[in-house]
Amino acid sequence: MINSVRKDIWLNSYPIFLWLALEPIVGLIDSKIASVINLETLSAIGIGETIYFVFIWVFIFLAYGTTPLVSALNTKNEINKLNYFIKYGRNVSVFLGVVSFVILFLSSDFLISTFEPTNKIQLLSSDYLIYRCIGLPFYLLNMHSTAVLRGLKYAKITLYSAIIVSISNVVFSLFFGLFLGYGASGIGFASSVAFLIASIYSVTVLKKQQNRLNVSYEDVDKANMRKKFFSVGSYIVIRSLFLTLFFAYIRNRAALMSMDEIALQHILLQLWSVGYIFVDAVAIAAQTLIAELISKKEKYQNSLLQKELISVTTIISLILSVIPLIFLESFIEMFTGDRFDLFVDFRLKVMVSISLLIGCFAFLWDGVLLGLDKSKEFSFLSILSATAGFLICSYLLMYQNTIEILWVSINVSLAVRAVLGYLYQK
Repeated sequence: MINSVRKDIWLNSYPIFLWLALEPIVGLIDSKIASVINLETLSAIGIGETIYFVFIWVFIFLAYGTTPLVSALNTKNEINKLNYFIKYGRNVSVFLGVVSFVILFLSSDFLISTFEPTNKIQLLSSDYLIYRCIGLPFYLLNMHSTAVLRGLKYAKITLYSAIIVSISNVVFSLFFGLFLGYGASGIGFASSVAFLIASIYSVTVLKKQQNRLNVSYEDVDKANMRKKFFSVGSYIVIRSLFLTLFFAYIRNRAALMSMDEIALQHILLQLWSVGYIFVDAVAIAAQTLIAELISKKEKYQNSLLQKELISVTTIISLILSVIPLIFLESFIEMFTGDRFDLFVDFRLKVMVSISLLIGCFAFLWDGVLLGLDKSKEFSFLSILSATAGFLICSYLLMYQNTIEILWVSINVSLAVRAVLGYLYQK
């Protein structure tokens, strides 16, 4: 039985881990292609990507809010409701993608101008952003389809879709950006083409899986289903907003210290994000497994699944927390060429290490709460933790304006999330 639960966690986690890992790798390859063209193209893409990813972050609910509900409906064999939910989510995804494209098309010049680029970079960045945003409907459609398939326990499709996007993106970036000489526009358009191909694949697979589901004839309360879709989504959007603002504040405070410290903080947060890919994959998989368990009228508390999730996360957190203590300076030097000896002392290493130790459980509880259909609590604890981190950071910086204080505030925020996340499960 234990091996069966561990196998379920593994089978639902590893495709998500590889999916999460592929995105930054492709981003680095795109940056390399842009740098081969010229530095202005690289700068333009950097600005365009920042605007693009900040904007689409609000739609993350299409991935995180959909999976547990699909799993619950499937387990209860409420296929009629499930089919309506899938169709409605698909239509909403395309609609939001089209609206987003129109908004960014009309506001791209203004948004880019806030970065105060040169006229040439402004033009290149605008072209890149517009051509990339053509693919937004396909991006959101693919996000929704793969989230549904994870809920149906076809997590591998998420990985296959990511591989299609990655290979297509790189090939078409080289073709349009370098071979045909379209530069930033070509690289942006390559992303749109890649998501078009991936969305066709994921939608096709999803429709095949829907055809294999049993037929059911329960009544569908369409108004309630739509309300459920957006109520979960609104909580996740609010949560994302507070966390994004908190980390934007952390970056801003680092920028006010010195150029060295903002560079160091950027690298530290990048390394930190890479570390969390491991536990984030487990957390996303937990949504499906917990929702399935609850739908069978079984309790999650004290279940074998709970024990295994905690066991796996404990191992990951211990390994990740040891790495900064030994290798942090080497990683920083690898990516920057500098050692930052004035700033990277033992106390900073400990702060980063603690953030990984505590943070793994904070991230796991996110997935657990969504699996338990506690999206309201999921949102509320993120608001409280971000507020706590902001207040602690603002207060301590009045007495000691160092990068270590930034990581103290991050740890306080994560500790609040971890404690409340555990308590809200009961």
